Amino acid sequence: MNSGIRKLQLLILVAILSATCCSAQKVQTGYSKTVDFSKYKSYTLQNPAHSPNRPLLYASVTGTIKNDLEAKGIASREKDADLTLIATGGFDYGLGSDSDVLSDSCANCQGPLVDPQDWTGKIPVGSSGKSLPKGILKLTFVDRISNKVVWTGTVSQKLDPTKQEQSLQRIGAAIDKLMAEFPPQGK
Repeated sequence: MNSGIRKLQLLILVAILSATCCSAQKVQTGYSKTVDFSKYKSYTLQNPAHSPNRPLLYASVTGTIKNDLEAKGIASREKDADLTLIATGGFDYGLGSDSDVLSDSCANCQGPLVDPQDWTGKIPVGSSGKSLPKGILKLTFVDRISNKVVWTGTVSQKLDPTKQEQSLQRIGAAIDKLMAEFPPQGK
């Protein structure tokens, strides 16, 4: 009987730790209220301004994003897609953390626009040149034709660099949680 109680206690502890792990992820999103998201069928991932500091982690992060978008029927294109996806992140995501949204575009381009009167949720921050804190992933979707930001989202997840496998699982879960918010429900 004592071993049965121990097993039950261990099972409850694992369940509590799992719930704590998932609740540590904080997601914030914002989007344009007037956009019909059903018209978007493709996206292009903007190349980072600098080579990723962790190429394998970068490939894992972008691969997870690609899988989540393809599951929603949004295809990846090399160029001329409906949306441009700008992914930035703190060091833990293997992405460049600069917020320069023009990093691989033409030299004289204007950055994507946001109409605050048309926006709901978190308003995306402009290009401040400041790095994102560790454990933050920021995704920004820009309508290629209008050059307007239509959706932005961030997710934070505390990671332990000494536990790489566990960190990769947490990163994947954080990305899935963020991508569950795109496109906005009913849009």
